[in-house]
Amino acid sequence: MQEQLTLLSVRRVHSRAMLVLSNGETLVMPRAMLRERPYRGGTPFDRASYEAFIRDRAYPFAMEKAVALLSMRSRTERELREALRLAAYPETVVERVIERMSEAGYVDDADFAKSWAASRTSKGMGARRIRMELRQKGVASETIEDTLTALDEEDCFEGAMKAARKAAHGRDLSSPSDRQKITAALLRRGYDYSAARRALAALLEEEDHP
Repeated sequence: MQEQLTLLSVRRVHSRAMLVLSNGETLVMPRAMLRERPYRGGTPFDRASYEAFIRDRAYPFAMEKAVALLSMRSRTERELREALRLAAYPETVVERVIERMSEAGYVDDADFAKSWAASRTSKGMGARRIRMELRQKGVASETIEDTLTALDEEDCFEGAMKAARKAAHGRDLSSPSDRQKITAALLRRGYDYSAARRALAALLEEEDHP
């Protein structure tokens, strides 16, 4: 005879719901799905019904979450996949959503990398820093290198100058120590030594010929 289960409690933790059963088991489900089936502690629990609910209804809820995430900002495939996994959607559902979003053009790592690199360049970040950030977001190495190669050289230089001017604020450019600190600041922002030296030289030129 099958054991009669009772749902002891429902704990909401961020985007997940933790269902604690009388047999000591804890089930994890997407918190958003409680809107449709508000499980409550102290009630009988039908596992077959629960599994059918997750199987039949997880996809539309996962799609809704994906759309909401992408409406806030563009994301890489890895970022979207990890967000859906964190919300406890089944792996088959996650892959189905990723495939649908990719087919529709809402998830495109190449486009993401291009936009990200352009934005970070304009904010004074160098190629090394941008490469690291895109790698952390799950963009493929080949896509990253293609993106960085395509960056406009003049835009990269303007970004380096922006970073150099910021680092030079309140410093004495005639001081070797201060010039070294400016160079170090550019290196931390992901510029290579050559780009840092070029920006510093241009900065010195600006000071000599305002």
